[in-house]
Amino acid sequence: MGFETLLQRSGQLARVQANRFALRFVNGIEWAIRDARDVVGRTPYDVVLRRDKLEVRRYHAGTTRPQHALPVLLVPPLMVKPFIFDLYPGRSLVAALLQRGFAVYLVDFGEPDAADAYVTLDHYVLDWLPAAADAVKQDAGRDELSMLGYCMGGLFALSHVAANRDDSVRNIVTIGAPIDFEQMCLLAWVARYAGDQVEAIARRIGNIPGGLSSLGFRLMSPMKNVTRYADLFINLWSDEYVNGFDAMNQWVGQFIDYPQGAFLQFYEEFVRHNKLVRGELRLGDRSARLRDVRASILAFAGDSDQVATVAASRAIMKAVGGSDKQFVVVPGGHMGVFAGSRAPELVWMPTADWLAARSAATPRRSTARAGARKSRPAAIPAPAGATTPRTGSGRRRETGA
Repeated sequence: MGFETLLQRSGQLARVQANRFALRFVNGIEWAIRDARDVVGRTPYDVVLRRDKLEVRRYHAGTTRPQHALPVLLVPPLMVKPFIFDLYPGRSLVAALLQRGFAVYLVDFGEPDAADAYVTLDHYVLDWLPAAADAVKQDAGRDELSMLGYCMGGLFALSHVAANRDDSVRNIVTIGAPIDFEQMCLLAWVARYAGDQVEAIARRIGNIPGGLSSLGFRLMSPMKNVTRYADLFINLWSDEYVNGFDAMNQWVGQFIDYPQGAFLQFYEEFVRHNKLVRGELRLGDRSARLRDVRASILAFAGDSDQVATVAASRAIMKAVGGSDKQFVVVPGGHMGVFAGSRAPELVWMPTADWLAARSAATPRRSTARAGARKSRPAAIPAPAGATTPRTGSGRRRETGA
């Protein structure tokens, strides 16, 4: 390399750094004065069902019509706001599915307050999710749909199909959804040795404050909490980085309360006694056995997920009853597997491809048969005490027989 070439490259690097310094200054001022809440949830939508706090949204992108017959219903977990499916432009699962030609819906269970301490998982699985699924099918003019759930949203989708025998759900995608809670490392240890204490605390404090969940997530990455503002300063020149910083801050900083009844039921039935994977779970007056789930299954797990470990998520392959099932391990932790920088490439696009191959129209069912498959809310009792081979992209895939 000649001296002139070296001098030329040094000049180019100096110009790049000067441009970044200017962008860092401008973006820093904008970041300091803007409301970070304006970054998230930007895709327009219409509300197709509103019942008390329950809301079902239909997203739209201009006048583009769906190319695939089956609509997709997005199911969020408890504790987080549903904007996680629509973080910001360029990092939106909603927008990605719309661009791939799907009709995209989302169920928002609302934000519980003190008056909702009685709410249990039965309300979500036996009443609200069936109502949302029926609203989606009616609005889309279809007899079937697909569901996509993140974390506990995946458990909701599976439990709904199992408990309500809803075979109108043709496909289920789960991302970071634990099935075998004995494989959840720290949580399994806490359940084994401090289960009674956790339950006693929950009964005393009522709804589990969202701030506790936020603190728990931040403590999982202590060093990142120390360095994140230094990283932000270094990368202020990048709009993508700044938007991502604000979006993830909104995600972790806006956890919502967990209804006391739902927490106690989840902790007792799922965590302490592992009834979901054992086939012993009952919701209301109905059994919710995963072996009764015949829908096609695509499940993702993050290789460094400390919440829903790979082993805990892989249990879905043996638990569900259908034969069309696929399990994929991708790089990332609990949040990264769902919405990290590589999620669009390794999770969202494969999901769209997989759904597209399973979303063709079928002959409409007769009225009698369709009515028989409609989700029927069950009686909900009040809770006691509630006041593959490795690929070049980094994926590992397993398929069912």
